[in-house]
Amino acid sequence: MTFRPPEVLNSGVVMPNNFVHLHVHTDHSFLDGCARIDRLMARAKELGMPAMAITDHGVMCGTIDFYNAAKKSGINPILGIEAYFVNDHKMSDHPKADRKRNDDIDDIENDTSILTPENYPKNLIHHKTLLAENYEGYLNLAKLSSLSYEEGFYRKPRIDYDALAAHCKGVIGLSGCLNGVASQYLLYSDYENAKRVTAKFVDIFGRENYYIEIQNHFLPAQKKILPGLAKLAREFGLKMVATNDSHYVMKADSVAHDAMLCIQTDSKITDENRMRYPNNEFYIKSREEMETVLGEFPDALDNTLEVAERVDIKIKFGENHYPHYQRPEHIDINPDPVNFDRILDKYVLKKNEVLRQQGKPDDFSLSREERDELMKNGLILFDLSKKGMIKRYGIDYDHPEKYVPKGKEPPDFAKKLCDKLEYELSIIVGAGFVDYFLIVWDFINWARNQGIPVGPGRGSGAGCMIAYLIKITDIEPIRFNLLFERMLSLERVSPPDFDVDFSQDRRDEVINYVRHKYGEDRVSNIVTFNKLGAKQVVRDIARVDGMPFDRATELAKKIPDDLKMTLKKALEMSAELREARDRDPQVKRVLEISEVLEGMIRQTGKHACGIIIGDRRLDDLVPMMIQLGSLTTQLPKFPVEELGLLKADFLGLKNLTVISDAQDNVRRTRDFPTFDIEEVPLEDPATFKLLNSGITVGVFQLESEGMQNLCRRIGLSVFEEIIALIALYRPGPMQFIDQFIEAKKDPSKMQVPHPLLKDLVTETYGVLVYQEQVMMAARIIAGYTLGEADILRRAMGKKKPEVMAAQKAVFVRKAKEFNNIENAEAERIFGVLEKFAQYGFNKSHSAAYAMLSYRTAYLKANYPVEFMAALLSSELGNMDKVSKFIEASEAINIKVLGPDVNISREKFTPIINKDWKPAMQGNIFQQSAGSIRFGFAAIKGIGEGPARAIVAERDKNGPFTDIFDFVKRVGTKNINRRVMENLILTGAFDSFGLDRAHLYNSVETIMGHSAELEKDMISGQSNMFDLLDMGSTPETSSNLIDTSTPPMSLATKLFNEKELLSFYVSGHPMDEFARFDFALDDIPPASAIRRIKRAQFRACGVVSNVVKKLSKKDNRPWCFFTLSGRLNSKVWSISMFSDAYDDFLKSIKDRAPAELRDSVDITSIDGKCFCVIGECRCGDNGDLRFTAQKMLSMPAAISAFVSKVEWLISPYSAPEHFIKQLSQCIYNAAPGSSIEHVLKIQISENSFIEFSHDGVTQSSFDSAAFKKLTKEPAFLDMKITAKPTPEREKRWSNSPKFAKKF
Repeated sequence: MTFRPPEVLNSGVVMPNNFVHLHVHTDHSFLDGCARIDRLMARAKELGMPAMAITDHGVMCGTIDFYNAAKKSGINPILGIEAYFVNDHKMSDHPKADRKRNDDIDDIENDTSILTPENYPKNLIHHKTLLAENYEGYLNLAKLSSLSYEEGFYRKPRIDYDALAAHCKGVIGLSGCLNGVASQYLLYSDYENAKRVTAKFVDIFGRENYYIEIQNHFLPAQKKILPGLAKLAREFGLKMVATNDSHYVMKADSVAHDAMLCIQTDSKITDENRMRYPNNEFYIKSREEMETVLGEFPDALDNTLEVAERVDIKIKFGENHYPHYQRPEHIDINPDPVNFDRILDKYVLKKNEVLRQQGKPDDFSLSREERDELMKNGLILFDLSKKGMIKRYGIDYDHPEKYVPKGKEPPDFAKKLCDKLEYELSIIVGAGFVDYFLIVWDFINWARNQGIPVGPGRGSGAGCMIAYLIKITDIEPIRFNLLFERMLSLERVSPPDFDVDFSQDRRDEVINYVRHKYGEDRVSNIVTFNKLGAKQVVRDIARVDGMPFDRATELAKKIPDDLKMTLKKALEMSAELREARDRDPQVKRVLEISEVLEGMIRQTGKHACGIIIGDRRLDDLVPMMIQLGSLTTQLPKFPVEELGLLKADFLGLKNLTVISDAQDNVRRTRDFPTFDIEEVPLEDPATFKLLNSGITVGVFQLESEGMQNLCRRIGLSVFEEIIALIALYRPGPMQFIDQFIEAKKDPSKMQVPHPLLKDLVTETYGVLVYQEQVMMAARIIAGYTLGEADILRRAMGKKKPEVMAAQKAVFVRKAKEFNNIENAEAERIFGVLEKFAQYGFNKSHSAAYAMLSYRTAYLKANYPVEFMAALLSSELGNMDKVSKFIEASEAINIKVLGPDVNISREKFTPIINKDWKPAMQGNIFQQSAGSIRFGFAAIKGIGEGPARAIVAERDKNGPFTDIFDFVKRVGTKNINRRVMENLILTGAFDSFGLDRAHLYNSVETIMGHSAELEKDMISGQSNMFDLLDMGSTPETSSNLIDTSTPPMSLATKLFNEKELLSFYVSGHPMDEFARFDFALDDIPPASAIRRIKRAQFRACGVVSNVVKKLSKKDNRPWCFFTLSGRLNSKVWSISMFSDAYDDFLKSIKDRAPAELRDSVDITSIDGKCFCVIGECRCGDNGDLRFTAQKMLSMPAAISAFVSKVEWLISPYSAPEHFIKQLSQCIYNAAPGSSIEHVLKIQISENSFIEFSHDGVTQSSFDSAAFKKLTKEPAFLDMKITAKPTPEREKRWSNSPKFAKKF
């Protein structure tokens, strides 16, 4: 590429001088790069520089973004890398370097005179500046960068001479910065070695492609080596180039750069011993500034332009690098070249039609050779589609006339589907996506054959009928009016969008299949860049600037919550943020630094589901890296797609595992081996009743509180309304939910945008919900082709004013031509479409979500026990989720029971009531559908092996008769003492009628007896009992059980269940205080705390997981613990800091017997029931943080806070006896005055009157007496009134006022 003379820009604008930066780090130099690409481009244009290089440390992650941005700015992009290079060993070797650090900034002595050849450090990792001269050079740099990870990675990826020599074509080499090989030798006064290595590089690159790089950042080391570098240039006849090793854009950005170093090295700005740059000279300097530091080398400045003129890189976007699908031998096809040729004719006609629309010559044709090439794999896809037509619709493509229409299908239904098949296939073939379809079909088909659950297919690809026919998707596009053109059209050719869901636990199997099929080096993950958003960057800078955590959190909270929020916008919107900035110098500094760093890359990640597949080694096309042991592209998603690589989305979806496990449960429990969730009808009444009841915990996409309420409001009646519901419940279209519901309930209120669109919007009750509706509206009103309509939809979504003005003019003109609609009306319709297009949802995507929603709802409505067991099993290991789902199970009348060796399987096990059916009147779950047993895998200490062995033996030979039969049949090789103990303590042997304590105390005897029997059986001997025919009988076995000890108490049972199952199954320690605990619980909602910052709370539960700590500040003890209420959702993590800790510990010691007080510790409260009073604050993420100020035993708390109990009784069930028992409670069992008793007698279903009686009406609390009252026949309910939670006192433990409250 040739530039104009130095004084003139390409644009013709005169510029004072010329210089090109050839050594530039962007924020893709992840440790110390602090320059966004957009700011670099703006600075280059400002300085009139015709070109600029990107040379990030060891990676090429930003090269394509840099290339595109430079081209857009009229700047010649020079794509390069500052490679890590090893000089004295191979890249595959990993010797320890003599010098701790290997950079050019730090760890080099200020007194350079002491650096001599004798103390030159070995095994350094050097820097090497490499620039691509052309596309071949770019590919070679990509190869080198990839090899540095694939073969040379050890903390830092590196290359060596051999790698460089093998991939130097098209590459311009610079000698490098201060840490270049020759520079380091010169630094150590070793000119001969500097000369030797320079000769090696000249041999590799050639004299014309190798330059000596000089820099001057006013460092003594650079000053020392400059003469030597100039001498090397003269001696080898090499040209010099001046660079500035820029790491930030403007000089003032050095402060932000220093802060970035602290972020990336987890340091603070005030730390003395940390990485830092020596000055503020590492920025994009002007020619004049470069002359100031390297003016004695004017040719070196001018030579940067020479290098830039040599560089002419044309990245080859749009080439097809999809793998060529190879048909396995076991897949037979019936080729149909005649019909396929006819389909290609349709493609030619459509292609020429599009060319005419674009004002281009319509002379496109296909040669015989081109047709034959398209037929190779096109015939495979054609045959699969024809076979799919038969399976899905019962239509024979070759004989459509034989098809008999069903129901409301039109007479020509078969012909229309065959025509659609031909049309879609013609576009897929012509656009070059046959291999894409076959590759996606292949790995989905493999997954299905392996029994791996596959989702219905999401993304715009669900609008493609061929995808439905070959089972890439499971959504019928004909029924749901999904559009093929939303995925693909000749007006807009882009890769199809298939988001394929697999069960989360087996997704990796599918990816490994693809890797094996196409090659490990042709399949990779995709890198992602986690960037500094407005809130994140403020938090980070506040931290490194030393701002206290609480202040930093408060500052970040002042930034409005919006994913697209910027600091500039936040300062405009938030007066609170502006006031903080103007008032506090530190806040001002934090915000100024943050504005520079905002949007920069903080760290890399891995795309959650995207996989790249290529037709050759990926590092032949794009730079690669190793990330957590996996091959990963250095380029993000969009560039790799633009470069022609196939991107497939392999999503892991836990819901699919739940659906699959529930399906297996149904097949086993119902003796229904053919049950297939994919075949269930979409009109099931029970499913819609469940949804309309809002009982949607576990139902995909519909389980949030907002969705539950919306289901109840809408009153879903058809599957299509579920699709609309999912599309509507998002920011933007939510404003039209009321309009949707109103028109559904009263069709006369439906608002139609235009009479011609009535049929289109009837499905969604007058609301344009989907992007596909916008496309169809353009077709109906203005005669757009669907391809043109998709381009219009995309333009509307992007909201670019100049584009929209042009599109509006076309729409108005077409509306007049097509339907004689006047301009004003056409403009109004365009405005309506534009408004909806900005938030309209992809209907194909929504339909796929709706299918999963429906399937999970169907299972819950019709097979609730099997479904909830699968749901619980999916969350093993996540006790919070298991708690939630146990609560949800019990809410629908399904009891969750402990494990049982004769019932439980590995996972949660359904026990069904085979007579149960969903109730279509009233509560759908008014009768219990069954229960669920804990599975063996949920018991701590019981691994996969023992669980599998127990289930396998029971399935093979039937239930176990007793514990001895169990041990004998399962075998001591499969179960050890710990397994037996844990089974006993969780109640797994309770069904044998023996007490847990007796079994536990006899484990050693039981195991020993069984081991002896096994030993005798193996040796062929018989013991005395066998000879007397007495061995292994229930009578003799039972004698081995020690029943002399007391039975296990309920408290001990509950403790063991909590320890081993993480749940109570035999009851709950708080059952003794049932109802009173809920009356005392007073937990403010997070939304309220967010407004008022902090509030008092009161919570009741059993204490567990007590952890004692020491304060870093003064070494005083404090603790944190878990408080668990009776409901699984009531679990709180609570901290008790030193003052409260001391007071509470003193109180429990005072209550202990004198002889035990010294041994009392805070951990002694573990397993006991308490009421905790304290303060809760809301964290930045919305979570509540709880701090205990006081703890009371439950009886003490009830006495302190419960003021009144209202007893609601029936007049027809011995009310006199209830009154007598209440009097006994008041006078005998619980005398006292803390609780007032009020009697109310029922007079109608929901009405009660107070019943007055003589005598004392007050008592204290007594658990047994109150529980006895609740079992009286007359008892209906009780209402408990509690005093408000006490306000916090400044020093409450010493406050008489606070103490008086207790």
